[in-house]
Amino acid sequence: KHSQTMLKRLAAVIFLLLPLLSQADDSNFLLAPPNPNPDYEDKAIVFFPGGNVPNTNYTTPLVSLQEEVAASKINLHVIVLGFKTRKCIQVCPTSSTCFLLHNQVQSSLDLLETSGFTGSLETDVFLGGHSLGGTCVNQLVQGYSSSTPQYLNGLFMWGSYIDASGEYSLPDYPAPFALVGAELDGGLARPGKMASWVDQFNDFKSGQKLNVEDLQTKKAVVIIPGIDHSDFCPGFEVPGDIIPSSVTSAEAMNRISKVTGTWLKKLWGVSTRLESIFLREVYEETEKFLRPYFAALDMEVQYHAMHYTGTGGTYSPICEKAQMILANLSLEDEARVSISRGCDNENFDETRSCAYLNSTDDLEHSRSQYSFEPDNSDNLLVNVSAHADYYRNFKNTGSITAASEVACKMLTGARIAEQLQIEYDAETSRKTCKDVNQYFYDQALQLIKGTETYNRYMESGKKLCFKDDFDAYFSAGPAWIKESLEIKEDDDCLSVASVKIDTALDSKLFPGVHYCKLLSPARVLDWIMTDSNANKQK
Repeated sequence: KHSQTMLKRLAAVIFLLLPLLSQADDSNFLLAPPNPNPDYEDKAIVFFPGGNVPNTNYTTPLVSLQEEVAASKINLHVIVLGFKTRKCIQVCPTSSTCFLLHNQVQSSLDLLETSGFTGSLETDVFLGGHSLGGTCVNQLVQGYSSSTPQYLNGLFMWGSYIDASGEYSLPDYPAPFALVGAELDGGLARPGKMASWVDQFNDFKSGQKLNVEDLQTKKAVVIIPGIDHSDFCPGFEVPGDIIPSSVTSAEAMNRISKVTGTWLKKLWGVSTRLESIFLREVYEETEKFLRPYFAALDMEVQYHAMHYTGTGGTYSPICEKAQMILANLSLEDEARVSISRGCDNENFDETRSCAYLNSTDDLEHSRSQYSFEPDNSDNLLVNVSAHADYYRNFKNTGSITAASEVACKMLTGARIAEQLQIEYDAETSRKTCKDVNQYFYDQALQLIKGTETYNRYMESGKKLCFKDDFDAYFSAGPAWIKESLEIKEDDDCLSVASVKIDTALDSKLFPGVHYCKLLSPARVLDWIMTDSNANKQK
């Protein structure tokens, strides 16, 4: 019986090792400086390839990077790591189980002897990574920087990121870093996710006395226009990416090496004034590119930075506007309706009247209420309850920052018309959740009108289409809470349909209420910036 148990354990080990034995095995290799000069300063980079990418596919961008910094009298030696199955994560699954990767990095430094490296292994070695390789860099820093100060010299990540929160997030990260994103990244480093670190940089910047150029030496977050995730590893098409990108491969190499090289030169103290201005301008272009997206995010929940960060808010502009669209009032009558903000308004009968709820449980027990203001009997005060749901934050790596849906509990147009004592014709006055979704889609387009993003989408992007609302199961509140906004992609469009509850004034259960799960304009822009372009694939 004991021998049978041992055989089972051995079989299990062999099963786990089969992928490592059967798949490609890339070896570490060295890129020596193309034209080394003994009068130049020597620096070295240990580079971590992305998942499944042959490590030789990084030769072109890394040689381009060597040439960029050589102009500032730097001999750049680059060690490109290689891994079984081409996944560094298998030797560094977590920051606390990264010893195999740490050992590989340290042993790889022996390659520097063959290229005549004259720098210090303690202070002149830096880290770089692409995609999954950037994740491994981040975990290596977290697991070994206390015992290996060399890992704190500085690092850059192409199409990757650091932690979304905590001591290894942007404000407190212990090493200088540059996060270099791609405008047309079709994966996890898409602009709609990189926006989280741009937002953190903006908040961090506002509390510092240093200017942007000085801050970027330690913390840089930029998105390069026109390139995609695959441009960082030319010759390898990353699944799900936006291929081809908007620029030639040569131009992509130029943009990647110039941005990365300029940041490295700033870190090493050899950049010119013009180069510092260039890097600041890249950040300013990044911020300008994302400005419409941040404006759309602020429609989900107010106040700023209280949306995808998960700390709650006080009200939802989307839900407030949705209520007025559903009411479909004349301008004169619309002026007679006010939306209550905050919680527990004394004019309402029940206390469950928060304008924004931080959980679906709280939202389930909130109530759509109304009353005339005590000091103005002609003004109707309405409570709209809102809650936004967001995508999963996997292992503190952030998520798409746009809400997956915005839930709004509102009154029907018929109820508001009844209270205002005005006519309501269900055939001509009634509006739907679909109408609200269409409105915020139009608002999203308006935010980006005149930009390259807008032009690209209108010319070749797959469009959104809005389907009729569908009823929650038995029109029950708990069912509506559990059901979701329906988003489905087909050959023609990305279709959107809202789950709703819409009760008559004489309903026995919550009469005169209109509940909608709505599409965020930020989610619209995330689609427009990224996935709508996927139909360009070769």
